[in-house]
Amino acid sequence: MKKRLLQLFYLSLITGILLFITTGCLMGLGQQPYVAVKYYDLTTPPQIVLKNIQVRFLPFDSTEPTKFKMVYRKADGQMILDDYNKWIQTPPLLLTRYMQSAFKQNGLISKNSELVIDANIFMFRIDLAKGATSLGVSYVIKKSIDDTEKIVFQNSTVFSHKFKKEGPEYFVKAMSECARNLIKTIQKDIQTIQKHRLSLTKKK
Repeated sequence: MKKRLLQLFYLSLITGILLFITTGCLMGLGQQPYVAVKYYDLTTPPQIVLKNIQVRFLPFDSTEPTKFKMVYRKADGQMILDDYNKWIQTPPLLLTRYMQSAFKQNGLISKNSELVIDANIFMFRIDLAKGATSLGVSYVIKKSIDDTEKIVFQNSTVFSHKFKKEGPEYFVKAMSECARNLIKTIQKDIQTIQKHRLSLTKKK
C-alpha cells in the first residue's frame, strides 16, 4: 500500500513538473521580445542668410501616405511600414520646420520684400531596391503685396540620394541630403527672382 502511494506521489510530482515546464515554454513562444521605438529627425540644415528679402513658408501639404512610421519600398512595389523606427514629425511638418530653420534674414525689411513659399510633398520614399531615398516636392513662390499674392515662380522636382547601408541612421542622412538640396534649389530660385527685380528696377 505504501509502495503504491509512493508511486502515485512521484507520478503526480513528475506530471506537475512537466506541466509547469510545458506551460512556461508555450507562454514564452507567445510573447514577443520588447523593442523600444526610436524617433528620428533630419540633420541640422544649412544656414542661408538673405539680404533685402524675407521668406515665409506656409505649412507643407503632402499627397504621400507616409506619416510617422518610416516606409520602405521593395523591388516588387511592396510597401513596408516600420513600427519601431519613426520620424519625430510627419513629413510635411518635418520639412516645413527644416526650411524655416534654414532661411534667415539680416534685419527688418518691409512687407513688400516678402516671398511666400507654398509646397506639396508628392514623394517621401526610402527605396530599398535602389538603395536611395527620394524627396519629391512641387512648390510655388508668391509675392505678397498689400495682402494680395501673385505667383512669380513655380517648380516641381525630385531629389535622390544613395544611402551607404540599410538602417534608419543611414536613411536619415540620405533624406537630409535631399532636404538640403531642396534648400539650395529654393535659394537659387530666390536669387533669380531678386536679379529679375533688380533688372526691372534699373529699366525704370
